[in-house]
Amino acid sequence: MKYKELEFIYSSFKCDKNCPYCTAKITKWPLKEDFVDKLEERLNLLKAQDIRFRYFIISGNGEPSLNSYESLKTIKDATNKVNLFDEKRLQSSGNIFYENEKFELLKDDFMIEITRCYFDSKKDMKVLGYDRDYINTSNFKKAKIRLNYVMLKNKTFDEYLDEIKMFIDTYPNIITVSLKTLNVNTLNDDVNNKYSKWILLNALTKKDADQIIEYMSNNTVFKCKDEEFFDRYEWIYKNIPITFYTKKLHYGYANIVYYGGELVDYHLEPIKLKK
Repeated sequence: MKYKELEFIYSSFKCDKNCPYCTAKITKWPLKEDFVDKLEERLNLLKAQDIRFRYFIISGNGEPSLNSYESLKTIKDATNKVNLFDEKRLQSSGNIFYENEKFELLKDDFMIEITRCYFDSKKDMKVLGYDRDYINTSNFKKAKIRLNYVMLKNKTFDEYLDEIKMFIDTYPNIITVSLKTLNVNTLNDDVNNKYSKWILLNALTKKDADQIIEYMSNNTVFKCKDEEFFDRYEWIYKNIPITFYTKKLHYGYANIVYYGGELVDYHLEPIKLKK
């Protein structure tokens, strides 16, 4: 059975950003022991059931690279030893580019996934609440980069595409770009906090998916609508894929989360594996 992704989520809320739409604070997953040392055992359980994944992603309630070198090495070693993945990524605020030892540990095996809403660093830093321009570090230029591009309401579709092209033209180490709409609340869609309210006022959401697909298909080379995980679209600019998950499926479809040493879904319920 092929799943979309296995996501290792650190429970720590430590972060060097202050995003106005913080997804960790919307989901409000509890702080708990991460049990990194159990990952290999859980991977062997999945391997025994002939389960594989497109992606392995190191993520967190905060910034994963703020966790220890030892824990990151344990994750790297486990996923190399029991390799069930086509691709591995580490989501980062940009802090990983200042952590030289951790960066060297992961850079060859993991694509570094960054999230931005502006090409202009000053604008991006102001909105997402950080104060170091990581995109101009030497480590950034050495990394394989996946760019998550958050689509804000204060731009036209032409402006979105112009910025995406500028990213690709300027940084040849960008391997792929992912267009991002934001979930108002990943647990229940309630607008009961400042983060969800900010999203409604400032960002495109899954309700805008059809417009995004129509514009991108009319203005770039359309490659494929994913046949296996069918909420995924892909366009091409200068041989770089620009992907978009419409999020029309139930949140967490075909995903497994490693959280607190257990395999769960996005509602922290024990996962029912499909063989």
